[in-house]
This record gives sequence, C-alpha cells and structure tokens, in this order.
Amino acid sequence: MIVVYVASSEPYSGKTLTCAVLGIRWQRQGRQVGYMRPLGVMPARIAGELADEDAVFVAKQLGLDLPARHLCPVLLSPDVCHADPAAARRQLEESFAVASAGREVMLLNGTGSLMTRGSIFGLDGVSVVEMFDAKTVLVARCRSFLDADGIIAAQRRLGDRLSGVILNRVGDSARQEVEEHVIPCLRDRGITVLGLLPEDTVLHSVTIGEVAEATGAEVLCDGECLDELVETFVVGAMGVEGALRYFRRTTRKCVITGGDRSDIQLAALETPTRCLILTGGMRPSHTVLARAQERKVPVLLVTQDTLSTVSIIDELTGKLRVREPSKVEHAIEHFAQHLDLEQLDRSLGLK
Repeated sequence: MIVVYVASSEPYSGKTLTCAVLGIRWQRQGRQVGYMRPLGVMPARIAGELADEDAVFVAKQLGLDLPARHLCPVLLSPDVCHADPAAARRQLEESFAVASAGREVMLLNGTGSLMTRGSIFGLDGVSVVEMFDAKTVLVARCRSFLDADGIIAAQRRLGDRLSGVILNRVGDSARQEVEEHVIPCLRDRGITVLGLLPEDTVLHSVTIGEVAEATGAEVLCDGECLDELVETFVVGAMGVEGALRYFRRTTRKCVITGGDRSDIQLAALETPTRCLILTGGMRPSHTVLARAQERKVPVLLVTQDTLSTVSIIDELTGKLRVREPSKVEHAIEHFAQHLDLEQLDRSLGLK
C-alpha cells in the first residue's frame, strides 16, 4: 500500500480539493483508494456524531462509508490542551488500520501547517508522515518568489518523502514571476514541481446558501435558488449610471448594497445578477421584491453594515469552499490541464 499525505504550509491552500481530485482520479484508474483526515479543524455534528466537515465531504465524493471516529480520529478544540498525546496517537493508529484495510492507495488529508499544527500531540504533519511512512504532496499557494521559502523549508524536513509540489491559486499578476523564477529555483534544489494552477473563478465561487448561512441572512424571496454559485461580489455604492455600466460587465455576481438603495437594487436586477444582499436590516420596497421574484434572484437581508458584510464574505471565499460536486468535476479538468499528474504517479510508485 502507498500512503500519500497531502500537505500545505498554510491554511486554505487547497488540500481538501486535491485529495478529492487525486482520489477520484486513482479510483477511475481502477485502484482501491482509502481516505482519512488525521486531525480535524472544522468540527460539526453530522448524523449525531462530531466529525470534520471537509473529511465527510471527501469521503462522500470517494464513496467511502467510514464511521466519523475513524474518518477523522482527532478533532482539534480547546480540550486538546488537556488530552493524552499517547492516547491520541493510539486512536490515530487504530483509525488508520480501519480506513486503510484492503486499499492500494491511502490518502491522508493534512491540516493548515505541515510543521506545527498538531504538535501538542506530537502529531504535526511531519510526524504523521514518518509514522505511516507516507509520501507527501505539498500544495502551496504561490503569490511571489517569497513563497519559495516555505516550500524549501518543507523539503528540508521531509527530504525524499516529498514527492511533488503543486503551486496553487497563482494569479495573473504573479504568473510570469512564478514561471521564470520560483519554478526554476525549486527545481534547481531537486524539488519536483508538478505545475501551477491558475486562479479559477469557478473553484473560488460559493453558493448563495453558503453566503446566507455565513452572514446570518434572512432569505426574502426565491429560496429555491440557493444552490446557485456566485463568482464575484460587487458593492453597489455608486450612482445608478455608473452601477449599470459595471453591472453589465460582470456576470454570475452578487450585489451588496444598502437596503435603502432601491435604485441600485433595480439596476442590478436588470443585469445578470445571481443574488442581492441588502445590508443594515432595511427591507426593500415591494417593487424590488416583485422584480426579484420575477427574475428568480434571491434577496438576502442582513443586519450588518456593508463593510462588515464584505468582511464576512471575504473570509468565506478565502477558505476556497469545495463542497459542491460540480466544483470537484471542474477541478478534475483543471488539474489535468495544468499539472503533470503522470509525473506524480511515477514519483509515488504508481506507474
């Protein structure tokens, strides 16, 4: 059995999505793939049990029926400060044995910091890699040449266990620098760079329902469309003519504006708009609600001011939520287009 630990040096780099994509790819090759997340950081009660939300999502995509206690044996919370490290290690080993039974490839989903998160148990990423003799795929956000530091630091700790690096969420402004400087620098140090993944609006999108949940919004109309994806958020704080010009150029958007700005709300509804968020707890006019209902555009009412609402949404989109199957299929194509996955298979010993 080959054990693959998917790691990163910072949170929200794309580990969970990478696990889903690689696991599905190997399943489609006819391989028996197992999965678990040794340490959970997003606890939620699912079917009466505490579990890690991302771990449950990946397991579902891979068709794995695994009890929550084995899918993610250690959930991080303030109580862990008083837990017994030896007991946590035994639980992890027991769960690994269950989750990996009969598998050809075992995927381990890391946490947000390869070298520090989990140290309270002696279960930081490097320790877990050594415990299970795992090979490592490092997913690293890359915004400039300075991000090479974290990758090289990881290589020094992992040595030959580092099988490949994916440079993720590379924006257009950074792409030339990454291609001309970062990738050659890493390869000169013997690091296998599998490629770079450009920023992708679909993968960074969130559902209207997720926005409503995060902001605590009241859905005023068309709750049936809450599964629609929003790619862009626009603050409507300008004049109507300027707003119309901007709104027409931006599709699959959510417009955030004050509940008293009927002019901006109606302008948004005349353009390709997925959702309206009205701030300040001020209800819209009957005219706006009727037009939104006609266009099947959900209207969300939040009590926060516009600045606070934008801040909440920035945090939500920064987490790169991937819990929609449509995103996973899109990501499979995205990975295949931009990464040398055949090289990864060779590095892992799967070819």
